[in-house]
Amino acid sequence: MSWLQPTAFEQDLVADLRRRSPEVAPLAALLSLATRVEPLLLRNARLHFLPGSATEIESQLWFSPLVGARSSSEVIFHAGAARLLADELHGDDALFGQVIEFTRRHTRHWLPEERLEQDLRLDALRDNQAAVRQGLQDLLKRLHDENDEEQRIRLARWSRRCLATVSDPHNPAAEAQLLSQFATCSLGASSVLAPGSAPQPLPEWLAGKLPAPFRPARLAVELRYDAAQQRQVLHLIAPNQDGPAIDLPTSLPANLHVQGDGGGGAWHIVSLDSRVELPAATRRVLLTTIDGRPYELRTELPDSPPSEDARVLPPLTLSHLAEDQAEAREIAEWLRKQGLGVILRQEGTSEVEPAPAAAAGEPARLLRVWTHAAQRRAARSGSDGLAAGTREALLRIDPAVEPPAAGYGAGKLLDLPDWRNAGQTTQAAGFVAQLHDWLVDEAPASGEEAPVAPSEVERLLAELDDPQTPPPRRLEIGDRLNEIGDPRPGVGVRELVVEEPLPASEETIGEAVKSLPESDRLLAELDQPATIPPRRLAIGDGLAEIGDPRQGVGLDSRGLPEIDWVGIPGGEFIYQDGERRSLASFRMARYPVTNAQFQAFVDAGGYGNAKRGPWQKVRAVGQTDEWWQDLKRPEPQPSRWPQANRPRTNIDWYEAVAYCRWLSAQLGHEVRLPTEEEWERAARGVEGREYPWGKAYESGRANIDETFGNTGQWYLEQPTAVGVYPHGASSEGVLDLSGNVWEWCLNKYDRPDQIQADTSGDTRVLRGGSWRDDADGARGSLRYRYYPVARPNRTGFRLVSSAPIA
Repeated sequence: MSWLQPTAFEQDLVADLRRRSPEVAPLAALLSLATRVEPLLLRNARLHFLPGSATEIESQLWFSPLVGARSSSEVIFHAGAARLLADELHGDDALFGQVIEFTRRHTRHWLPEERLEQDLRLDALRDNQAAVRQGLQDLLKRLHDENDEEQRIRLARWSRRCLATVSDPHNPAAEAQLLSQFATCSLGASSVLAPGSAPQPLPEWLAGKLPAPFRPARLAVELRYDAAQQRQVLHLIAPNQDGPAIDLPTSLPANLHVQGDGGGGAWHIVSLDSRVELPAATRRVLLTTIDGRPYELRTELPDSPPSEDARVLPPLTLSHLAEDQAEAREIAEWLRKQGLGVILRQEGTSEVEPAPAAAAGEPARLLRVWTHAAQRRAARSGSDGLAAGTREALLRIDPAVEPPAAGYGAGKLLDLPDWRNAGQTTQAAGFVAQLHDWLVDEAPASGEEAPVAPSEVERLLAELDDPQTPPPRRLEIGDRLNEIGDPRPGVGVRELVVEEPLPASEETIGEAVKSLPESDRLLAELDQPATIPPRRLAIGDGLAEIGDPRQGVGLDSRGLPEIDWVGIPGGEFIYQDGERRSLASFRMARYPVTNAQFQAFVDAGGYGNAKRGPWQKVRAVGQTDEWWQDLKRPEPQPSRWPQANRPRTNIDWYEAVAYCRWLSAQLGHEVRLPTEEEWERAARGVEGREYPWGKAYESGRANIDETFGNTGQWYLEQPTAVGVYPHGASSEGVLDLSGNVWEWCLNKYDRPDQIQADTSGDTRVLRGGSWRDDADGARGSLRYRYYPVARPNRTGFRLVSSAPIA
């Protein structure tokens, strides 16, 4: 057991502090045992342990990069940085004991659970597992004795935060498993449970302390065969109205334990369209929810695996430049393990010949590693260097590399950004499937895809009915039906529910809703499609008054913006008027940045003029300047609507970029504004919808002026709290992409390829429409230009990230 291990970023922070401010490092080590540092604790630690030291080192530490979260009353160190400093302090047993006693004595005024968290961290640091287990038992006793539901929810949140730093994720203690299960049942999934933890119901004494279910979800399941990897894939889909499905005790994403045919099983975080790999020819899968309810899935498979006469995939040539040789070799080795024939070839100055293993009359398949070096060479040569009869795709392993210029000759762009860990990521299965499709597909006669014949579905179904159709062909038919829309429910799958609770009556549901805490009642009302927009506006403001509990709306335990990231899968999508483009996978914030989240930047001195106590000296000017490099820095201006959970408005493009830079430094990974390509992919899906929910505007799904153009009766004349129109979500579950506030994008309007910051004043792109615009202005394909210094009351922004997020 130990604290979270330091990241490379946190190691650099500590090394930089010791190099630049060696006089501050000892004070930081003395305070590293505290979960948070208050001004009085900082002052007393310096006077007690470093008598005669300069007062200035207090302000230097308060505003140092070690601090991950800061307010006027406390700072919190980056967890990994604190761990490094504490390890150094631990080397001196006598001093270590003195610092522990000092820290406990000066934090006696904290709440009991805050003191317990600090003690658990200290016990974990000393590897005192017995003391850690005793502390977790104390918390379980508090849950047992607590009769107030709001307090139990608060304890669940605290448990989740504490377990992340003191519990061994690979071998958790029994107490840690119970607390993790209770927190997940109470709050929903946020991390994968320990692989070795078996699914089991909570003990009755603890299950009785669970709050009323918060927006439980349902998912149907089906099994499909992945021919590329020779594995089965469990696919979680939206249930039919009357079809069998899994009832999950929490909202999505949710924890689900998956066990197939005698295997040990593992926990997975699942959501709509999630896929879980299974061993080939799995006939029975046991699924268990986080509250211990079991479901059984049986599949109807052929008695024998695919026959040997199934079509063999054609080989491919993996082409690379000399600069990318090491990466290409590793990728080739991984592809061979997936059963693909790969010929590794280094590109020279001459044309690339077709692969020698290509069959007669069949074009050679050339997969070119697309890196910065390849991009530079293409720019110099101005040609693709292809031999006649060669089919080409590009393999991009770095999402920062731009796609090739139009006409370069790449028939397909495939992305594998996490290629070094391809075998351990869910991204690998999707990549292999794309590669498989490209290898077996014949080159189209023209640049356009062949249209689906009106009778194709009927023809495929008739072929399935033919007893002579061999199993490999049946697999191909199933995959094709999935692509064009399979009309049959439960293809090849029979779902048997072993244990399914009886449906509740309307009267029972009504009584349950009445017994919920006020915030849960309001959120349940938001989920009802019949709730009218004026009531949604009032609910949002009501949540702001009592404390909005939704993830991604406010701040986390460190005082930093809590971002609810939504994964947007990479691949091809329709852009603007039918153009096919491709993007790497990325994450987008579920909501626009709120007032509370932006205020954290202001309070941290983001503009360079935050208020500080009289004893503190300003030491953050240089750091603040980093946020504003190549940007125009205005004076901060409040949002016209100050509710904490409403989107931050009156923000210009420069302020949004500075905020992203600041938050990147706090979180340890890059966050930024989306490019308009990324924004449109998230809003319109892969099929190019007009609105996030479909082809046409539907009244009540977005905060716009519906009275203009007679598309509806609602016009609220102001923005609402974020996320109060859940039925206007995109296909991946991102909210408020239509209406409420316009959202800044990273690139320039006239030059979409230019995303760098500058002070030229060139117009930047806004997307999505606002509360003052009509339905036409809220379309997903509409591009709008605005000067980057403009700060209207209908403009906000949201975040994306293409970096790994811990």
